[in-house]
Formats: sequence, structure tokens, C-alpha cells
Amino acid sequence: MEEKKMELFLKNKSDALRTFLSLVGVSVGIFVVTVSFSLVDAFSHSVVAGFDHFGSDMIMVERFPVTGGGDWSRYAARPQPRWEDYMALSGTSAGWTAFAAEAQADIVCDGKMLRDCKLLGVSGAWQHLVYSRVSSGRDFSAAELSGAGSKVIIGSKVAQELFGQDNACGRTVRIDGRNMTVTGVLSYEGKNVINLYATDYALVVPYAVARGLAGRDNLETMIAIGPGAEGREAAMENARRTLRASRGLRASQEDNFALNTMEDLCRETVSLTRKISAGGLAIALFSLLIGGFGIVNIMLVSVKERTFIIGLKKALGAKRRRILLEFMLEAVSLSLMGAAMGLLLAWGALALIPSGVLTVRLSAANAILGFAMAVVLGLASGVLPAAQASRLAPVDALRS
Repeated sequence: MEEKKMELFLKNKSDALRTFLSLVGVSVGIFVVTVSFSLVDAFSHSVVAGFDHFGSDMIMVERFPVTGGGDWSRYAARPQPRWEDYMALSGTSAGWTAFAAEAQADIVCDGKMLRDCKLLGVSGAWQHLVYSRVSSGRDFSAAELSGAGSKVIIGSKVAQELFGQDNACGRTVRIDGRNMTVTGVLSYEGKNVINLYATDYALVVPYAVARGLAGRDNLETMIAIGPGAEGREAAMENARRTLRASRGLRASQEDNFALNTMEDLCRETVSLTRKISAGGLAIALFSLLIGGFGIVNIMLVSVKERTFIIGLKKALGAKRRRILLEFMLEAVSLSLMGAAMGLLLAWGALALIPSGVLTVRLSAANAILGFAMAVVLGLASGVLPAAQASRLAPVDALRS
């Protein structure tokens, strides 16, 4: 008697463990699908916001191409966009041109110091290159932008950490040993996936000033062009001819610069999100496959254990389709339980992601997708056990 009790206890424990592991497999698969798809949705939304801000027609002159791959060491050997290139492009029919040079610098005021801030030397229509706008104070005058005087526009975080609630405009700061006057403060930007130059900790100065502070060879530079009325393709061709002439390239020499657009960046971003989605889906399908095999195993054991009951139902007039439907619904119910666990875990995991770069949430569409995958998995897992149960002959089943 005791041996039978122990055998029954172990069997029930084994069944419970098998069911739990199957539900874990399903829940992990649904978790991976919903989390990866939610992250991709948030990433795509942030990218679209960035493209809307900068405009898909912006052309950027850089060393490295956004698309195409290639010999990156060769690209690294290219000369950076030069001031002479910018001046040559400024004389064309472009809608606007901007020059930006980036380095790092320390800023000091009243004994407070911020190290390794972004020193951004600018010229031309530099406002097209950043999200932020001058929220207090003023922009550079034309004379200041050409290098006259020592003026700086600081990022919102720089102003907050150095001056707190006090007005920063008109205050004198010291940047890498040089006294400069704050003319304006940029609005708070936060973080964004598509961001040419982050400005919350930026020190924006005219390019001539940045060159004097950091040295020309220590600046990472970029030129941006707005195509204007001529259209992007015509503007790119015009820019290519102008740059080749500015750099003295012969007809047999290839370009030693790259003309990138926001559309190129968009294309690469879409490709990246597709790879992320495909990777998440592959992992999820593997986990769902394991969970599906577990459900099949559970249901086959259930058919075996309930053979007498199935035979009794058939003897009392139950149709084959009713038995089939009963076991199919049971398999789908198990799968949906796993999906509910997975969606609950996904909701909790996404809620833990701090807001900032991405605003991630579990959308209704992704939740519905998770449940739909669970239904399909349940139906697929229940076909074999349900068919086996529905085909049992009443007499044979009652004898067992």
C-alpha cells in the first residue's frame, strides 16, 4: 500500500514538473518575442523622430560611408572634412551649409569644474545639426560666429551644474584656460537614438575659437548641406564635384570623402531592426518548440490516463469531433497559460527599463501577437494527442 502511495506521489510530482517545464518553455518564447518586438518598435519610433527633426534630405560630408561596408582602415586614412571644403561648398547653390568640429574640454566657474565636456566648434547654419535650441540668452552674432570675441553657448546640464537656478547668461567661465562669456543656454535635449551632436553637456563655440582651444589636428569635423531648391540628387552631385576640385583630385582618383544622407542612416537602421527582430524570433521559436514538445508529451500522457473515461464518453454517445475538440482546447489552454506568464514577465521587464533613450512599452498589438502565437502552438501541439484520443474504439477503451 505504501509503495503504491509513493509511486502515485512520484508520478504526480513528475507530471507537475513536466507541465511546469512546458509552460516555462512557452512563456520564455512569448517573453522573447514580445520584448524584442517592443524594443524594435521603440527604437523605430525614436529613429523616425530623429529623421523628422533633421530631415531626410540633409547631406553629410564625412570620412566613413554609412552604407556599403568596405575597407574601414582605408576610410580611416582619408582626410577629415576641412574648413577649405566648407568654404568651397558655401559658394555653391546649396540651401544652407554648416561646419562642426568636435573635441573635449574642461570648464571652470567659481571653483566648480566639469571635465571632458563636448567642445563643439561651429560655423554657418549649425542649428541644423542639433536637437536643442537656445532657450535663454541669444545665438552668436555674425561677427562672433566668424571668430571675433570669446563667446560660448552652454548645454542645459552644464548650466545647471555650474550655476544651479541662477542665470548663466553674461557669466564668465574658463574653458581650457581661456576666459569666455556665456551668451546663451541650450534647451534640455535628453537622449535620442538619432543624434548628430548631443548638447546637454556641450560647449558650443565658433569654429575659430575651438581651433585655438583644441588645435586643428585634434578636432573631429563634419560638413552638412541642405539641398535647397535643386533637390538632393543634384545637390549631392554638385557637392561631389566641388569637393573633388577643392581637394585637387584627378579624374582617375576615387573620392576620398563620403556623402551620407539621413535616408542612408534610415536604411541601415531598418536593416539593424530587422536583424534584431529575426534574432529574437529565432530564439523565441526554439523555446516555443521545446514548450510545444512538452505540451504534446503532457497531452499524450493525459490520453493514456483518461482512456477509460474517453471510452465511457463514446459509449454514451459522444462524437469523435467532441473528443477531438476537448483535447485541442486543453492543449490551447496550456499554451495560453504559458503565454500569460510570458507576457506578465515581459511587462515587468519593460517597466524596469529607464526612460530616456527609448520609451518602451508593451503594446496591445504585441500582446495580441503573443497570444496568437500561443494559440497556434497549442493547436499544433494538440493535433496528435487529440486525434489519438478521438480514434479510440469505445470497447477497447473501456477494457483498458
